Amino acid sequence: MRKLIIAVACGIGLLLLGYTGYRTFKVWKQSHLLAMAKDNLAKNDLHNTMLALQQLLATNPRNLDANRMMAGLTEAARSPSALVWRARVLELNPKSLDDRLALVQTAINFQDYPVATNTLAGVAEADKNTVGYHNLAGTTALMSGHPDQAEAHFGEAVRLDPSNPVPKVNLAVVRLRSSNELDLAEARIDLKRVILNATNVLLCNQARRELIADALRFNDSTTSLTFSQELVQQTNAVFTDKLLRLDALMKSHNPSFKPMLAGYQSEAATNPAKLYDLVNWQIARLSPAEALGWLQSLPMQTRTNQPAALLTAQCQMSVKDWKGLQNFLQNQNWAELEFERHGLLAKALREQNLEQSSKAEWQLALNGSTHNKIALNALGRLAALWHWTGETEQILWTIVNSFPDEQSAAQSLRQVLFASGNTRSLMQLTSIELRRNPSSLALKNDLAMMAMLLNAQELKPYDLALAAYQQDPKNPSVAATYAFSLYQQKKPAEALKVMQALNPKALEAPEIASYYGLILKANGQLAGAKTYLKLSAKATLLPEEKALFDQAKAGL
Repeated sequence: MRKLIIAVACGIGLLLLGYTGYRTFKVWKQSHLLAMAKDNLAKNDLHNTMLALQQLLATNPRNLDANRMMAGLTEAARSPSALVWRARVLELNPKSLDDRLALVQTAINFQDYPVATNTLAGVAEADKNTVGYHNLAGTTALMSGHPDQAEAHFGEAVRLDPSNPVPKVNLAVVRLRSSNELDLAEARIDLKRVILNATNVLLCNQARRELIADALRFNDSTTSLTFSQELVQQTNAVFTDKLLRLDALMKSHNPSFKPMLAGYQSEAATNPAKLYDLVNWQIARLSPAEALGWLQSLPMQTRTNQPAALLTAQCQMSVKDWKGLQNFLQNQNWAELEFERHGLLAKALREQNLEQSSKAEWQLALNGSTHNKIALNALGRLAALWHWTGETEQILWTIVNSFPDEQSAAQSLRQVLFASGNTRSLMQLTSIELRRNPSSLALKNDLAMMAMLLNAQELKPYDLALAAYQQDPKNPSVAATYAFSLYQQKKPAEALKVMQALNPKALEAPEIASYYGLILKANGQLAGAKTYLKLSAKATLLPEEKALFDQAKAGL
């Protein structure tokens, strides 16, 4: 027995030693691969950098440094998969402001403003009082069509750091989009002053870019040609500056345009980042067909790598070459963007009436994106763009249930459900949102109304309506909901008293007037009821509301 105990102890010791040795080797291997990746990157050996990172991530997919390097590499190559990598970094390091803002910047670079907005919404209150946050929030707001919000953010950045010229330039850019002539003139002067006086070359170039864009908007060829020539002559000019030069040449019908475009096409053919920018420029300025023609002139190896593969597919969709799109997408592998390849293939197949094959591809797209909110959002936008209502709703429900912080998904789903008249699903969504945000007056009020319309007494709509009314009795929508609850409880006189406590102007709003007319009829005031119920024709209503008011109008 003593020998047996010693043998077992020795065995356990050897196992522990072996496990410890394995763990030590595994940690060493990861460190070694990361060091190799960094060394290769320093030598600009991108191929071997990617190989080392791929091996490292196969060993440990949660290695933060490796994920961060992949995000940087894919972003530098202008591959949309950079969004997926940035999101993965933030998932691994959710409290990092730098990683959160890096995702916002990447989303801005790829013009994915919903992702930028949602990511900014997750910034902790304590971290919002920074120049970096306000600069990115301002840029997102400006690009999303909210110049007032942008100006507020840039103004706060100036207040936080008055000596920093970047927010001041951003403020000038906002005013450059103003319809006020004085604001426009002042913004142009401010940007020209930056070019003349600033020692920051990057900032000077940004001022030039904005002045070129402004000149192009107002057909000022002299200014656009002058500043674009200055811009491309700068030693630190980037490829997109050359595209601005093309804009100026094309707008002025300059004979140099075509030969310069041909030169830039040659330059971009072997550089993924430049190719991405040039193809998007050709799609916007020339045509998707012309962009596709150039892409198809490139070697197949180039066309099947990102971002060329995605751009080729987008062009084929634009020209409705569904069979060509199907043939192009089959037998490829888009790595982190596989979900998008399957989604695009589903579209190509459906357009050819190959419904079963399309459904199979769409399911593969869903399977590849279920646990990734960036992928789900991208797939959802495709479905919405194609007017695939059922698929859009399915994806939005997945996001709402799996990622409670994605507020825009709930808003989008609300719009889809309202447009389709699906009140019961809309009530279900509102109930979920209210559980997550129990103090929300709007959600409480909406849920009470829908539960009454559907007779969902298990949700206690009368109690909800009363609680909302007690919270804000002067809110017309809340008062109308509470009055309707009294009406349903056979208390028409009390309901009328609630409605008549509102401002008379508020009673003329179609959505409020409809309920006021209903309650007037219940109190025997038929002439007034007829007047107010007529306004229901101008209201945006749920199907159950329309039926309710149509029935009330009968016989008046």
